[in-house]
Amino acid sequence: MNRYLPLGGCIVVNSEVQKNTSEARLPVLGLLDFCKGLAIVWIVLIHWRPEWFGWQGVHVFIVLSGFGLTYSSLKRDSDISWKKWYVKRFRKVLPPYWMVCLWGYLILACVYLFEGRNLLQALSLPLDVLLKNALLLDLTLLNPTVEVEPNGSLWFIPFIVSFYLAFPWLYQLIAKHKTVRVVLFALLVAIIVEFVYRGIALYWLDGRPIGYAHYSKLFPVLGVPLDKLPTEFRFQHEYAFNFFPSRLGEFAIGMVAAVALVRNSSIFHKVLLNPWMGVVGFLIWLAGNALIYQGFWGWVFADFVIAVGIIMWFVNLGSLLQKKLPAFFSKMSQLGVWSYYIFLTHYLLVFITQKMDDILTPLFNNSPIGIKVLRVSLFGAIIVGTWITSRILQRFDRSQFSDLMIQQTFAKVLR
Repeated sequence: MNRYLPLGGCIVVNSEVQKNTSEARLPVLGLLDFCKGLAIVWIVLIHWRPEWFGWQGVHVFIVLSGFGLTYSSLKRDSDISWKKWYVKRFRKVLPPYWMVCLWGYLILACVYLFEGRNLLQALSLPLDVLLKNALLLDLTLLNPTVEVEPNGSLWFIPFIVSFYLAFPWLYQLIAKHKTVRVVLFALLVAIIVEFVYRGIALYWLDGRPIGYAHYSKLFPVLGVPLDKLPTEFRFQHEYAFNFFPSRLGEFAIGMVAAVALVRNSSIFHKVLLNPWMGVVGFLIWLAGNALIYQGFWGWVFADFVIAVGIIMWFVNLGSLLQKKLPAFFSKMSQLGVWSYYIFLTHYLLVFITQKMDDILTPLFNNSPIGIKVLRVSLFGAIIVGTWITSRILQRFDRSQFSDLMIQQTFAKVLR
């Protein structure tokens, strides 16, 4: 595949799988871009109108990240230089991410100018957001004065980088063992760690899993986390779920799937790719959503169950559409190829159009038709704007300047 295929970054799926003769016989590899494409469509829609379960597209990227990183490492299977591995990972993720951080800063400065603040305020107020994002730190844990976040999607990049930091250890724990029993035991340990961490986050840290606030319109009580801790304690609510232990089981599922594919591809495909498995996956996914409505105890298990189900039915849906609707499959797969750039840029367009919606809606004097036309037009602007900014971001990512950014930062540190 192309060196610049998106990383699933939310989305940080390793796309270095080479299409050589042997790998061309592994059908599941041809379905990954479709899964990413469908997931990124869900994510864009939920950010435009946060009233359904589209946020669950993130689960797809987490599972595929574990799968892609493990698969590429196993295919090399020589002594891995983890220093070089980290430089390569950071090169694929950080330069376009940093560029989008800068774009967000400039957009927020323009918004402040439009709202009537002076130039000094407009340039200084967004600095907290720029530093927080660029340094891969959530500075709002320490500084609650950050006023506006122009790109809410960027939380996922530090989150997935936390998996990078743990990956060498996870790889030794899960992928390097030769026996099935030990691999499955390691998977079980990872799942238990996820459940224990989530229980602690929910009941001791006033936590609320990321995305669950979208359910508050249907079940308001479920949108409210516990309130035992003082408000000045910053490590609570969604913050408690911004670290890899909260999704460790999902990531490990992808890792174990990669191990199974490399060691016995025929059995792997026979088990995973069949219509009944797709139906089972859909039912598991529904069960995961039902757990959300059970309250806090259900939140401990829901994300893992959702992740297992959604990847099963996404993969099998892709397999079906590849045969029945090849044109649609191809288009959705192309979105998957661009998914990292789309993920990084689309929320900025959502932020801008929502500001425009607030300004323009009163001009229509509560006309339902006029407001609908306005919002359809704004959604079209999001689609066009995301396409343009994604292409710009891709060109920047392919430039020598992006290479230089990593060589002058992480490559020097890890040398």
